[in-house]
Amino acid sequence: MNDTSGIKEATYEENLDELTKLVDEIGREDCPVDHLENKVQQAADLIRGLRNRLTSTETTVQEVLKELEESRGEDQ
Repeated sequence: MNDTSGIKEATYEENLDELTKLVDEIGREDCPVDHLENKVQQAADLIRGLRNRLTSTETTVQEVLKELEESRGEDQ
C-alpha cells in the first residue's frame, strides 16, 4: 500500500534534498538494479508528499488572502 502523504517528519526542504539525492542515485550507472525499485518508490512517495504539502500551502495562502480582501472591504 502506498502512503500518499509520502513525506517524512521533516521540513519541505529536507524532503526535497532527500528526493534530489534519490534521483541522483537512480541516475547513476552503478545503481544496483536490486535497489532501483525501492529507490523509485521512495522518490515517488516523496514527490506525492511534497506535492500535497504545496497544495495545502497554496490553499491556506488563498484562504488567508481572501479573508484579508474581505476584511479590507468591510473597513472601507
